[in-house]
Amino acid sequence: MNDVHVHADPRDSLIGGVRPALVLLVAFTALTVAYTLAVTLIAMLIGPPSTADLILDPGVAATFSGPDWFHGRPSAATGGVSGGSNLGPTNPALAAAVAERVAAVQTENSTHLGPVPIDLVTASASGYDPHISPAAARLQVGRVAAATGLAEATVRDLVERSIEPRTFGIFGHPRVNVVALNAALRSLVATQPPRTAGGL
Repeated sequence: MNDVHVHADPRDSLIGGVRPALVLLVAFTALTVAYTLAVTLIAMLIGPPSTADLILDPGVAATFSGPDWFHGRPSAATGGVSGGSNLGPTNPALAAAVAERVAAVQTENSTHLGPVPIDLVTASASGYDPHISPAAARLQVGRVAAATGLAEATVRDLVERSIEPRTFGIFGHPRVNVVALNAALRSLVATQPPRTAGGL
């Protein structure tokens, strides 16, 4: 009986190996795009109103460094690049930076006599965390009220209404989105009658 030798075409093997990879590439690409669009759509439908106009306003920016704005956490980001300081808790440079920030917060908010919340003097891991603790927002009420001419009770009420609860009631801590708070503050200031000389 003669042996039969079958010679496979190398191109068949190549195409057979590449085809599943291409199918998976297309499938996962479609899945990724569909997921991104779905999340974006859901966020637009149920998310809070956009505050992009406040962030993009060149006269304001997202740092809110003026006395008439609520301030967020310090940022370790440089040149617009996200990132933490990578300084350990025993690093003398971190201790010096925190002490300097504490002094600055106390100077800016001279009516506050209690301790300074840690989130006002330490940067977040990304450098762009928009949230602060309710205590950090309440600390700034006196300064913001004085700078904007709003009643302190009005500003305090704005802060209390801006507190976000724990996610699903169990994850994280109550927090205040500084960007959203400042957007609401700007809207509130815009509705107030202009102040006259001498405060009359």
